[in-house]
Amino acid sequence: MDTIFYNGTIRTLDKAFPEVSAIAVKDGVVIAVGSDEEMLAMATENTKKVDLKGKFALPGFADSHMHLLIYGTYTQRIDMTNAKTYAEIKEWCKADAPKAREEGRWILGSCFNQDYWTDTNKMPDRHDLDEIADDVPIFLERACGHICLLNTKGLQVCGLWDEKEETTKETLDFGPDGRPNGYIRENTRLVPKGIIENFSIEEKKNMIATACQNALKQGIVQVHTDDFNVIGDNDVEENLQVFRELDEEVRLPIRICQQSRFLTAAGLQEFIDRGYKAGSMYTKHFKFGPIKIMADGSLGARSAAMRQDYANAPGERGLLLIPDDEIRAIYEIAHKNGFDVVNHCIGDAALEQALDAIENAIKKYPRADWRHGIVHCQIMDEALQDRFAKMNVLAYVQPVFVKADSLVVDDAVGSELAKQSYNWRRYIDLGVHMSGGSDCPVEPFDILPNIYYAVTRMGFSGKPWYPENAVTLDEAVRMFTVEPAYASYDEATRGTLGVGKYCDMVVLDKNIYEEPIEELLNTSVLMTIVDGEIAYAK
Repeated sequence: MDTIFYNGTIRTLDKAFPEVSAIAVKDGVVIAVGSDEEMLAMATENTKKVDLKGKFALPGFADSHMHLLIYGTYTQRIDMTNAKTYAEIKEWCKADAPKAREEGRWILGSCFNQDYWTDTNKMPDRHDLDEIADDVPIFLERACGHICLLNTKGLQVCGLWDEKEETTKETLDFGPDGRPNGYIRENTRLVPKGIIENFSIEEKKNMIATACQNALKQGIVQVHTDDFNVIGDNDVEENLQVFRELDEEVRLPIRICQQSRFLTAAGLQEFIDRGYKAGSMYTKHFKFGPIKIMADGSLGARSAAMRQDYANAPGERGLLLIPDDEIRAIYEIAHKNGFDVVNHCIGDAALEQALDAIENAIKKYPRADWRHGIVHCQIMDEALQDRFAKMNVLAYVQPVFVKADSLVVDDAVGSELAKQSYNWRRYIDLGVHMSGGSDCPVEPFDILPNIYYAVTRMGFSGKPWYPENAVTLDEAVRMFTVEPAYASYDEATRGTLGVGKYCDMVVLDKNIYEEPIEELLNTSVLMTIVDGEIAYAK
């Protein structure tokens, strides 16, 4: 026996032995579970014994939707997450301007959310940013990641300044003067990002390695992440090299389920023609998961694709980012080659388009045990949700989103549709496989707050938002343990602490099942174990 973890309160989430005090591990796999006496009796002179000191443990957490590489790039910018006013944003940018001017670089900022500002809720346009600096390019990205802001210099550097509303093929907004107003949406965001984010392989490696260490501190043992074609075009081979070298250098301590992102059917076909297989292991901890696509934008940017006009913007219905024929082609290519597709859908029009494409693909190329999924699953009525469940599509949801979205959803889509949306309670009652994620860096990848919001539905105002749509604590825990393992086809080896599964475990300083729900926000990760080895200890 390699290691015995004992003297704990270990909730295994396994039906055979739901709670034990000790676990015996060999070659990274759980060999036996039971009492301290039973497990310690199996020890040899070479067995490592780890005293959990009475603390509470669960299967290691997983984040089923986040962006590892993008998170790394955000560390190179001004973090605007906690800005409470636009005045703060201006102050931070002005303070950075002299150094940016001296170094010949951009002023970069991330994760602002104007809905939280107390002085104005207007996103600054190019005129506002020109007041900060008109000789240095400025790039600010909203927390949702679907809209960025450029000043006039930034528009000029990116070659967007001369675009005309009547002829442009880009997704950007225009002002009364006919010039771009600085709001750059969806796919056109890749234009400035391609200029700004020209990172070397070593820089990418360091960013991802740091992100992995930060994930371990939150008890995370697996992330489902899309890292291809997100900060540059056709970067698949380079980014695979990044992960391969990290693994060779023993700097990839958590499990990666790569949601391989592609913008076109042709790009996906080229990837498959290179020989990459669905579900195959590329390195010890790196697995090819589903194909990732983006059907629409976000509510905050008013680019989520809706079937009806926005309640607060008559005549606007958001954006479908992929034409119907293209999205059908992507699903067909993926499905017939054994890949699932996970599709970013926030608006109900995007979801309907996705379900139509799934239905077409599975009829045209039948295969068993497909697990196509929808990321976010936000705006929908019960009829659309019933169709979702009947088709057995997977849901990838972000409970923490209710904190901010509770401020805007009713206004955007009306209360009747709002109360049917984000309905996690009904998903579970319908038998939908629903995993939890953070969408980091949109929100931090802290799992315990995410569980808190799934259970409480607490909005930014301090009041629960449609609390009848909440889930139980145990259901929320399973969303970040059992369900992500199912989503990555790993339910036989991960997700619970059953015999024969990898010993991936998180140790907390509180038994969250015995504390008031508010204590989730005050609970800390003491230890994270991957493959039976302590990967992080506080």
